[in-house]
Amino acid sequence: MSSIAPREKPQKSMQVMLKQDPGGSLPMDLGLLEGTFIMPTGRRKPSIFSEPRRRWQLELYRARQRFIELRMGWSYKYLTKQKPRPKMGLRRVGPTAQALYRQMYTAFADGDITTLSTICTEGLLASFKSRIASRPRNERLRWTLHKFLRSPKFVSHRVAILPYKGSAIRQVVVRMRTRQSLTRMVPRGPGRPDVPVQGTGEEKVVTEYLVLQRRMWKSVEEPWMVWGTTEETDPDSVLGKDSLA
Repeated sequence: MSSIAPREKPQKSMQVMLKQDPGGSLPMDLGLLEGTFIMPTGRRKPSIFSEPRRRWQLELYRARQRFIELRMGWSYKYLTKQKPRPKMGLRRVGPTAQALYRQMYTAFADGDITTLSTICTEGLLASFKSRIASRPRNERLRWTLHKFLRSPKFVSHRVAILPYKGSAIRQVVVRMRTRQSLTRMVPRGPGRPDVPVQGTGEEKVVTEYLVLQRRMWKSVEEPWMVWGTTEETDPDSVLGKDSLA
């Protein structure tokens, strides 16, 4: 079962957006922040036995990215002189991700655009609106989260400092592994309950990388929102295809 939330594509760079709109009305959705790295798993990860050098290079790259993320977090914390200073709160990201994940998919299934508009950034919201509008009028969806198979795993944390005093954007990527089902329901007749469409509603295991975003705007932190989902990093994109040479 693939992700219900669309995997968002990279958008215009922050520099391009600022040149086009220097007046300070920067949108919430700046795309996936540059440098986001998600360690590949399974067959996508170079084997330590058959590709030891490439695996070592990838591990070194991950270590460098983690160091950069620590520096970013420190810069974010001391971005404003107002006290109390913002806290990273990474231990609370897991429960927040679970709550937003459940709320987002439930609202999407229910066609609840009002709720989606309060928890999704612009690009994701526009995609959900389009998909809800394209549904057959006599059909509704029922999304069921049967179980979180593992605790949410924090895999990336990036910060972009904005060129406005006391302003920045944070993004965290959380790996979610769940057992869920999506059932298409159609009416059976007046006064009778809806019935599921045959072939839908099967329980499936889904792994998703949920991207959460939080903005600090002029020294005031805003709530976490869902930017969308993304994929594991392709080793070739950071090491190059000829890294073994």
